[in-house]
Amino acid sequence: MTSNPEKFAEFFGLLSALRDEVITDAQFAQLDKLLAVNPEAQQYYVEYIMLCVELRKYQALNENSEPEAEDIMRETLEQSENISAQYAAEEKQQKAEAMRKAVEQAAEAAFRKFREQEQRANQKLERERYSYSLLGWTFGLGALAASLIIIVVLGLYFGHKPNVIAAPQVVATLTRTLNAKWDDNTLPTTTGGELFVGEMKLVRGYAQITFMDGAKVVLQAPAQFKLETDEQIFLQNGRLTAKVPPGAEGFKLNTPNAMMIDLGTEFGVSVSETGQSELHVFEGEVKLFSEKRTGGNKYKQTFRTGQAGMIDKNGQLSKKTYKATPRSFVRNIPKKMPYGRPGERLDMADVIGGGNGFGTGDPNQSINPDNGQTRPGFYNRDAVGVQGSNDFIPTADLDFIDGVFVPDGGDGPIAVSSQGHTFNNCPDTNGKFCWDIFNGNTATEDRRRQLLDGKEYGTYSQPAISMHSNSGITFDLDKIRASMPGSRIIAFSTLCGLTGARDFPIADFWVLVDGQKRFSMTGARQRDQARSIRINLADHDRFLTIAITDGGNKPGSGGADWGIFAKPILILAPVGRE
Repeated sequence: MTSNPEKFAEFFGLLSALRDEVITDAQFAQLDKLLAVNPEAQQYYVEYIMLCVELRKYQALNENSEPEAEDIMRETLEQSENISAQYAAEEKQQKAEAMRKAVEQAAEAAFRKFREQEQRANQKLERERYSYSLLGWTFGLGALAASLIIIVVLGLYFGHKPNVIAAPQVVATLTRTLNAKWDDNTLPTTTGGELFVGEMKLVRGYAQITFMDGAKVVLQAPAQFKLETDEQIFLQNGRLTAKVPPGAEGFKLNTPNAMMIDLGTEFGVSVSETGQSELHVFEGEVKLFSEKRTGGNKYKQTFRTGQAGMIDKNGQLSKKTYKATPRSFVRNIPKKMPYGRPGERLDMADVIGGGNGFGTGDPNQSINPDNGQTRPGFYNRDAVGVQGSNDFIPTADLDFIDGVFVPDGGDGPIAVSSQGHTFNNCPDTNGKFCWDIFNGNTATEDRRRQLLDGKEYGTYSQPAISMHSNSGITFDLDKIRASMPGSRIIAFSTLCGLTGARDFPIADFWVLVDGQKRFSMTGARQRDQARSIRINLADHDRFLTIAITDGGNKPGSGGADWGIFAKPILILAPVGRE
């Protein structure tokens, strides 16, 4: 249609008649025919309607002065239409092409602006379904809005560029979520939604975002970030993993103190609330630049498979050598929700398995309470019992665990943390243990599963820490906090009790915070009875200890003090909330 200037002027003449509600039946039929057979006319008509809707607010703002403004704009419109008619008479192909491009640019800008607003409202706009029925939208809009529309379109051709908001660019798609909850933001949060440049905040669960270049990012709540381009993301705080396929090399991940450029790889990044960044390369290579946000862009180092780096808030790279810890990151969104839920609760049994508390740990990993070493699978040390050293042993391979010990207070207080906290009221025990501390559900000798109140624990949906008497373990709450920027630890919750099915047990259960007793259940004898525990935790509480002692069993008495801490979780809340 735009290749024929006369048709172009005729088309807008019909729209003007429709706008002023003076269109005749013949003109209406003519417009109807144009829309039915001419795709270009359909496109421009849709843009015309969108502009009408967009400019409703101008009509409301100018109600008091509308007659005067309308006269001015009608006069301008008449001049524009005269110019269009004069232009049609000239029939110069070059200028006709220029007008076509000008109109297309104006229509495209209006359409993109409308599309952005629709996305912000989280509503999908099915543009292909716009049809002739949209004509009814124009009635009642008034001459002012319509005049403004024509001036915007024709003014672009005559050299007067309107103040049009820049068209948003689709940079990524939200391809998958699990238990996700988003803070207030302007971008869509439904699976399949197109994402533009903008900030987002995931406060609970998981989300996967696929960028236009093919790179995929998995975010674990809480995470605050900004989509910057179709191949670049800025992580303000939180944790994410990125997978960059062939062809998407050069994907950039920015933090407040660094810039990371991928060379075709898989890596994880975390940013703490204090501004410290960590880079863990699982496969491939990543180039690291520091001081990106201060304009320094100082090249630091290339990290390769298995390597990790720590960058402080000033952009300084630590000289210490670190190993990548893949299990501390969620690399793929699980098919079903683990017991630990980002932003809600952290599963401490998963931490025993080397995980981050959200399902990344080995469900069959155990820790020797006498030397802190881990091994796959449940390990029964000795049915008679192994004599412990009564020393506190740090666990080098597990970031969130401070250490383990074999409790025996016969010689006085015992150390329960690497910082010298002591358990002053630890009872005198025989100092022997039979099991490793285990993430999961162990089968006892008579093949019965571990039960409390008739329910089986140590499973995916109902996790448990299995322990024998005279074993203890201490968790480092500060390290756990550092892994969850944006979340606070407000409480520890679990069920405890004896399990198994033979002999005559007697055991004591303990929970300590920085060496101070916060819970005890002494002289427990009856199996399969659960005791509920909830301990509130303050931000300054550092070490959480759980332990089982033998309750006075003498060496060689054959006591079978099998116990579990079922559904052991840290309850989380957003920073600033209880």
